[in-house]
Amino acid sequence: MENNINKTTDKAFPKIIFIILLLLSIHFWDLKFFPKMFNLQNLIVWLACGFCMIMLMWQKKKMHFQKAIYLFLIGLLFNVIASYVNLDQSPKQSLLSYSFYYFIVLYFFLTYMEFDRKFLEKTILTFGIIYTIIFTVQYILYPQSILNRDVNRAYGEIQLEILGHGFLMLSYFLVLNRFMINKRIINAILMGIFMLVLLRSGFRTLVGGALVGSAFMFLRMFRFRGGDIAIVVLVILLFVGLLQIKSVSSTIDSMIGKTQTEMKLGDRFNRIVDVEFFFTKYPRNISYFIIGGGKASGENISKFDKYALGQNYNIVWVDIGLLGFYIVIGGIATFGLLWYTLKAIFTRLPRDMFYLNFYFFYLLIVSFTNEEIYRNGIFSVHAIGLYLIDIAINERSIPKDSAMPPGSVSSGLTLQK
Repeated sequence: MENNINKTTDKAFPKIIFIILLLLSIHFWDLKFFPKMFNLQNLIVWLACGFCMIMLMWQKKKMHFQKAIYLFLIGLLFNVIASYVNLDQSPKQSLLSYSFYYFIVLYFFLTYMEFDRKFLEKTILTFGIIYTIIFTVQYILYPQSILNRDVNRAYGEIQLEILGHGFLMLSYFLVLNRFMINKRIINAILMGIFMLVLLRSGFRTLVGGALVGSAFMFLRMFRFRGGDIAIVVLVILLFVGLLQIKSVSSTIDSMIGKTQTEMKLGDRFNRIVDVEFFFTKYPRNISYFIIGGGKASGENISKFDKYALGQNYNIVWVDIGLLGFYIVIGGIATFGLLWYTLKAIFTRLPRDMFYLNFYFFYLLIVSFTNEEIYRNGIFSVHAIGLYLIDIAINERSIPKDSAMPPGSVSSGLTLQK
């Protein structure tokens, strides 16, 4: 019995460490109840994951995304040079400005520890539910803030940006995937709750991307059977039911109104102005299109070339998504980011793991007018998603009569029953 207790403890300890690192990587959702120690929190995660990354160099483990991640990190190092040359920004200040980007290295921690799929999917859902609770509480308490920063407000409505949003959307696609397979009502209820939170966030691009991703997922998984037809009917009824909620219908009306207003602006629409500025006035030389112009930090955030002043007060590079990332952070880092994203989208996965393909598809399609794919806190979610895809790929390459390795796909099949 003592041996069994020791084995259970040995298995539980790495999982506890991972949960702690995950919480540190999203700064405990930036809640007021936790002290601000951002640099210390970041350093703990980086050191733990960096150690695992180094150890993996001497181990023959199949990692299918490490080259893309290495390229992404190399791109950030080159961007430090760009910041120094173009912004006269110290290397230390630049390195710290990428703090949330570095959490992609959690991929190496997961690979080194060999966590199983069942544990990680439970973690995804748990963090998605916790995010939902935090969002709901903050939404109800507005304008009082439970966060370490002011609550955002745009165009007269609440737009909450809370760290850990990536878990909400990955959880949404996970329960949608499960519902399409096992048709359990609990998954439909969770799906509706997660979509309700997304609708109340007020971000049109994210709502539209989620609906497009869901539609493609239905087409991918739909079979002309009675059960699947019933699922489609139930989902339509669920969505219609959400529209009957007054706050949801008013949010959608507001989204439609803003879209119509922006269409009337034509060339004066802020994102068109942003693209023109960042691709015609912002670059001083060809290096901007390779290593970027440099990610401004501190007082440099509001510093623009004198030639550009007066063009637009609200020129923000994140408003043009991946285009902004490309011209500011650089083509090298952007190529690394797109490399692992596209690979995640097009990797052949078992039917009960399609949610990973469509989550990364969602990230891609919303990130041309939004920063979702590189939003603060999202790279921790990237790391989990990529590792889960690794599990599926490695499982597929093992002969059926071989013993199942730790973290194999089969270990999570019981979730779909």
